[in-house]
Amino acid sequence: MSDSKRSFVRQGAWMVVATLAGGAGMTAVHVVVQRYALESYSQFKALLGLFYLVGAAQGGLWNLFAQQTASAHTPAQHAAVASAARRISIGILLFGLILGGILQLNADAWSQQFKLPNSGALWATLGLAIATLELSILRGVLQGQQNFIGLGLVTILDGFGRCIAVAVILILFHGQAAGAIVGALIGNMAALAVGGWTGRSAFQGQSGAVPWNSWVGRLVPLILMAAAMQVLTQFDNVFLQGLVPKDRVGEFNLSERYSPAAQIGFALTQFTVPLALVMFPRIARSAARSEATDAVKITFLSTIILGTLAAIGCTLLPWLPVRVLFSKANLAVATPLVPWFAWAMLLYTLANVLLSNLIAQAKFRIVPWMLGLAAIYVATLWGLRGHLLSIPPTDACRLVAQVIGGCNAVLLGLAAWMTWGGTKTPAPKAP
Repeated sequence: MSDSKRSFVRQGAWMVVATLAGGAGMTAVHVVVQRYALESYSQFKALLGLFYLVGAAQGGLWNLFAQQTASAHTPAQHAAVASAARRISIGILLFGLILGGILQLNADAWSQQFKLPNSGALWATLGLAIATLELSILRGVLQGQQNFIGLGLVTILDGFGRCIAVAVILILFHGQAAGAIVGALIGNMAALAVGGWTGRSAFQGQSGAVPWNSWVGRLVPLILMAAAMQVLTQFDNVFLQGLVPKDRVGEFNLSERYSPAAQIGFALTQFTVPLALVMFPRIARSAARSEATDAVKITFLSTIILGTLAAIGCTLLPWLPVRVLFSKANLAVATPLVPWFAWAMLLYTLANVLLSNLIAQAKFRIVPWMLGLAAIYVATLWGLRGHLLSIPPTDACRLVAQVIGGCNAVLLGLAAWMTWGGTKTPAPKAP
């Protein structure tokens, strides 16, 4: 095995561990809030819904800085990345101050809208959103530098750090929704501090001219791609919560039927998505220097092997992950959905590898297709509203999982076509 392949395996294994640890911490936050502040959990989820609005911008900034940092190979390009990182970080802070002024004018009305006792939770949510955007820059820089030790530590802290902070605030200080969000903010700030220290070299370079037209030209499609992915991975939960009428909430029992199976499907991605994180800067650097690399092939094959083994396990023993991760009450209603989510998310992780390859080379022809697919996905679920309410809850949830799997299959097909077929277009040269 070559040194490059050994390095890939070592870095990939570390990022799998870090991502699993961070994801476990994120999941544990919900367990802690449900146990120690159950009456505020719906408020907590609603506030997180507001926070997720920054998801597209977060994904766009992360990928932009990863791509630009990895592609930089001259002093002028490194200086441009350092200048852009400093200026955009300051711009995010100023944007946060503007939003803070708007919040100050409307805090009481919005507190009533979300049924909050005061506006403290809204201020904490705004702080979490701004800190997350700042952290996305650091994540991108660390990934582009191939500093996976730093990136892994940030991932762990962002998950377990916030879990510990939330637990302390809720258990010792009896905080509610606001306390849970403050705990998440504290964990995020800890990750921000570690990320800032480990990636400080990217911010300490001399100022350089930033080709803003080129940067914005890449940021916009990256944000649109991230928005499409947010819809494809998050809309089902929002849709089902709004679909089920109050008098049938107990019958559908989404919290014990649908959510555990969907969470298991998401957990399976944590074994394979980190491999794409390791692949990304290698592809970007090779594209910038016109060098050949087999990183895509290694990552894609590794994802197929690991993902298929996990999906087969969930098909043969679907009750096992439910029993391990959730309570016995979930076994009967959640188990039938597990195989569907396992295979659906395998398709998603394979598509993610190819999409990461396209992003690393700044090839964005797939963006309009992704936006169209996201629109079709939303329209399909919306058109099935009446049918979903007319069939048994298990069948309805299975049908939603099948729609997700079908859309992920189409996404994989589009990504494969853009990667290996269609009209070949050279990647634009790094500025």
